[in-house]
Amino acid sequence: MNERPLFEDPLVIVDAVLATMRECEEDDFGYGYVRNGALVIDQGRIIWVGRKDDIPDRARHLPAWSAGNRLITPGLIDCHTHLIFGGDRRIEFALRAQGENYTDLVWKGHGINSTVVSTRGATHADLLQSALRRLRWSVSGGVTTIEVKSGYGLDVDTELKMLRVGRELQSHGLARVETTLLAGHIYLPGVDPESYIDTVCTHLIPQAADEGLCDAVEVYCEESIGFSLDDASTILETAYRRKIPTRILADHLSDSAGAALAPAFYARAAAHLNFTDDVSVAALSSANTTAILLPIAFIEDGSKQKPPIERLRECGVSIAIATGCNPGLAPTTSILAAAHCACVSFGLSPLEAMRGITVCAARALGLTGTVGELIPGASADLAIWDAEHPEELIYWLGAPLCHSTWLGGKRVRQPELQRDFVT
Repeated sequence: MNERPLFEDPLVIVDAVLATMRECEEDDFGYGYVRNGALVIDQGRIIWVGRKDDIPDRARHLPAWSAGNRLITPGLIDCHTHLIFGGDRRIEFALRAQGENYTDLVWKGHGINSTVVSTRGATHADLLQSALRRLRWSVSGGVTTIEVKSGYGLDVDTELKMLRVGRELQSHGLARVETTLLAGHIYLPGVDPESYIDTVCTHLIPQAADEGLCDAVEVYCEESIGFSLDDASTILETAYRRKIPTRILADHLSDSAGAALAPAFYARAAAHLNFTDDVSVAALSSANTTAILLPIAFIEDGSKQKPPIERLRECGVSIAIATGCNPGLAPTTSILAAAHCACVSFGLSPLEAMRGITVCAARALGLTGTVGELIPGASADLAIWDAEHPEELIYWLGAPLCHSTWLGGKRVRQPELQRDFVT
């Protein structure tokens, strides 16, 4: 059972350094930086933000809490994860570290196929317990909104089981949880593609939609191991006709042209994009689709081909960053490590990286104006840091800077976050 919140709103938070992430002309850093800042919270939302000296008269009588001159940012957003899965792949990791080829390991029973076996064999309770553990790690690193996928079941019962676990994660009050049905991940050995697609379109997507289990449907478009353009289009069209938002995993290992599907289905986000060409970048731009970079997976699988960062910038494509947390090529829940690696590996600036895990990540989930910025009307989802400037969050790799997270104006309570407040 969740503990009683430490504070009831309305509440004024004072003595804070704010990074609102709202662009404004007077900000000389680009982070919406406010010194000696304050926030007024009521009914779980931010109703005013600015300098302490300018707090409205109507709010000056409210209970106040001092942030002790700590940095406050919007709660961070991890907009692409495979947080729910059975087992792990640490043996595979050790073998890859010794030089074994990933493709060869798949043939020996490792890789995603092994995760599917473990996930199918896990109970709902098993999956929930392990996912909660990883979610707590994420929250302890400043995350207040997270996307979680299915895709390790690849049959109707297990995919729905994973989505139900995702919905139950939300009820624990640790973070805002968005669920994605990754119906088109890979084809398992011996599975007839035509039959599988028919099952996804006529059974899995309708049942997930009728039960309210998914916030989006996603497809991995990569002909070498994933879905062809035609197969991906069939699944995305089924979701689109049901008015379910769509997402695409594309151009990971080759130029599959998957990102070019974005305009046809108004895709909210497209991830990986290592081999995306100029035509597909233009397609992302025309569809207002957010590009999601996955730098941890890029490093882990030894990729040489980088996403077309400069072309994405030129075309005005919003760039988000995510951990891509999964048991294979992204065994991490640290969104700040992902942001750091996006700077080192892809040449993003710290400001771009910070926007990639707040404002742009919110856009990837269709949550613009709700999370990702400290602005009036947004949910009071906050991350409070033992830091003075948001660039410190990107710069320090692995430092435990997060003091606390707040969800809807209430401090998140969990063992990893039991730190005394400064009063």
